[in-house]
Amino acid sequence: MKPKNPLVRRQEAVAATMERFRGKCFAFGSVDCAKMTAFHLRQLGHKVRLSKAGQYRSLKGAVGALKRLGYDTLPDAMDGHGFARIAPAFCLIGDIVSVRSEHPIGALAIAAGNGNFLGFHESHEMPTIMLIPEIETAWRVL
Repeated sequence: MKPKNPLVRRQEAVAATMERFRGKCFAFGSVDCAKMTAFHLRQLGHKVRLSKAGQYRSLKGAVGALKRLGYDTLPDAMDGHGFARIAPAFCLIGDIVSVRSEHPIGALAIAAGNGNFLGFHESHEMPTIMLIPEIETAWRVL
């Protein structure tokens, strides 16, 4: 059987992630950017250690979960998983970006195509597709 085109794999992973989190309200530990990113990365065939950080239900708990894995921030965790950093302008659908956040651990979003990103925003209860004018860091995930 012929392997799938990488762009098709990326599109399918984004579609699966959007479907999995559609209509779900933000909740630390179950519906947050770390859980959404981990789900997305698993769709692309990556083993993700973020899931092994233990349960958390608050920002304080999320900080503790990251610390148990040896990271201070979500961008540190992305680097720790060995993903290559890229210039944000080179993002392809399915790549991961970090964005400015009021939370000390940072925030992640998934490139959804056409300059849009799937992520959480303080003005929306649920994950949303949005433009992000200032991406701090980007990672190639496939």
